[in-house]
Amino acid sequence: MNTHSQTRQTRFNWIDQIKGLAILAIVIFHFFQNYPARSQLISVLDSNGAKLGYAAVDIFFLMAGLNTSYALISKLQKNQIEEIKINWKSWLIKRLYRIYPAYILAVILTCLLYLLVNIKINLNLNFFLSFIGIAGIRFQSINPGFWFFTVILEAYLLTPLIFLFCKTHQNKILILGLIGAIITKLLAFYFLINHHTNNYLFFLQDNFIGSYFFQFCLGLYWGIIYAKHQIFRKTDLIVSSILFSLGFIIYAILTIFKIKYIYMLGIDMLFTPLFFLGIQALLSHLAKIAKIQHILSFFSILGIYSYQIYLIHQPLYFVLLPKLNYVIQINNYLKIGVSLIIVSILLAIYVFSFIRIERFVMKMLGTVMNKQN
Repeated sequence: MNTHSQTRQTRFNWIDQIKGLAILAIVIFHFFQNYPARSQLISVLDSNGAKLGYAAVDIFFLMAGLNTSYALISKLQKNQIEEIKINWKSWLIKRLYRIYPAYILAVILTCLLYLLVNIKINLNLNFFLSFIGIAGIRFQSINPGFWFFTVILEAYLLTPLIFLFCKTHQNKILILGLIGAIITKLLAFYFLINHHTNNYLFFLQDNFIGSYFFQFCLGLYWGIIYAKHQIFRKTDLIVSSILFSLGFIIYAILTIFKIKYIYMLGIDMLFTPLFFLGIQALLSHLAKIAKIQHILSFFSILGIYSYQIYLIHQPLYFVLLPKLNYVIQINNYLKIGVSLIIVSILLAIYVFSFIRIERFVMKMLGTVMNKQN
């Protein structure tokens, strides 16, 4: 096996570590968002955690695009093929096979968890849409966090169309992402100023891929570049720095004049590129320091199972946090710390159990499919 082939098959630890950092930010944000005792400290932590949470979600969609295009282009280069000739039906089936079983399992376990503590579940159309994963957040009736599945599903369904239209031309993909994102944000802004709240929120975030189309296409763009060069170019860093500086200036002006701003109305597009490149560069540097490898390994594990963690952590908060707030009668600040520790331990046990069950389900599905073939 030559060096080139070895490089292509190497698992990039920084990918898992970035996802690990992102899921940790989201889990912490949701803890404070769902903490029942709304003190001033919790409100501050919730508000600032929301900024980390939004940025982390953007990173997830960027990573989804990057992983997708990197795998496709690497396969082309390995087979010395210039044009993409993919059986997109087969590709989609494989993607659905990877994401749907864990999602359905998460839905079932969440419903069982709610039944155990007498949280009412309404068996209506919204429940059906939520169960099959197309509810977004607007029609969600099980777990608001399941909106992510709806949007990542849409991203995968759009991927063949993106490549059929743009081929492997990364600049076309990036331009397409910019156009789609700008249209979406203009629509959100239009509905905002005309006080159509439901339509505004639909286009703003958490409902469909348009809200994260730039991030996903940016990931596709960078995945192609990284597959070709095994490094992010200096041009990428310069352009990302300019965009970040522009975003920071806008942010500073709005803050000085006390103008309320909305992160997802365009600032996300300015900040996300440098956030990603900065974190990737930092992790690549830290990978050379032997003393902190155990910490990086922890983030890698979080990243590998970030999808499962995302699917199941919030319902556990819904069940545990109100009970802990009632049972633990100590100083409010200590109560926050104790609750965080208890929830973290129980979440780790829940995630571990979920992963074991998921592996069993996947094994059974594999056996059934092999028999049918």
